[in-house]
Amino acid sequence: MNNNMQNFWYSPAYVIHMQAELTKIYGQEIIDKDTQNFRKIGEMKCAAIMLLALHKAQGHHFYMQASKEEFPDVYTLYQEEVPGKLLDTKWQTVEVVTYDPHSEGDIADFILKTKLMNPKKGYDEDTVILCYIRKAGTYVDFNNIYEKLEKNKFKPTRVFIIGNLVGNVNMFVLTQVWPIIHHESVDYIERTKAYPLPYRNFFVRGTPRTIESKTGPSLPINPYEPFDIDEEKVKDKYKK
Repeated sequence: MNNNMQNFWYSPAYVIHMQAELTKIYGQEIIDKDTQNFRKIGEMKCAAIMLLALHKAQGHHFYMQASKEEFPDVYTLYQEEVPGKLLDTKWQTVEVVTYDPHSEGDIADFILKTKLMNPKKGYDEDTVILCYIRKAGTYVDFNNIYEKLEKNKFKPTRVFIIGNLVGNVNMFVLTQVWPIIHHESVDYIERTKAYPLPYRNFFVRGTPRTIESKTGPSLPINPYEPFDIDEEKVKDKYKK
């Protein structure tokens, strides 16, 4: 963790709201093509949906932050009660990889090649690997993925796969494929509406702080901010 983390953190619900705002402004086609300026939008959205599913399953109040470095893609945190402590803040790094129409091989081999067994990647035990299935018609054999991962040695202790349910763009299924297989479905739009406030908070590494949840309206601040996008640069490029 580095000093860049001593900035504002955002709830996954806020990230989803701001992603939607930027999509209205620029359109999905531009956001997909202009990876130099907009790459973090897709990574943060995937991680946000994962956190919404984990919130549904575990009840933890998550926050997230876009990394300003090549690795990781996203930082996340949550708090839980621990005996002898008021609260314990857990920090994780998330690395997002997309299995898209140009991806080859089965999903297990793809994850192993691009992330888990890639000699150029120095992931540690706390890195969460999240694979987004964006290739239409992809068949996912979760048992086969688990069996292939089991035959290899790698440091990350949690590997997830996420993808849409056919026929419902709002419904995603998050599946943990390592070290266990577990499925959690989530309507990310509905979970976003119900997610506890505040949307934006400030945490400093090593300093415990209670997340004071509340409900009620929370006004948007700046859709560019959570994704670390140079607002003036992209506005000038696309004449917005």
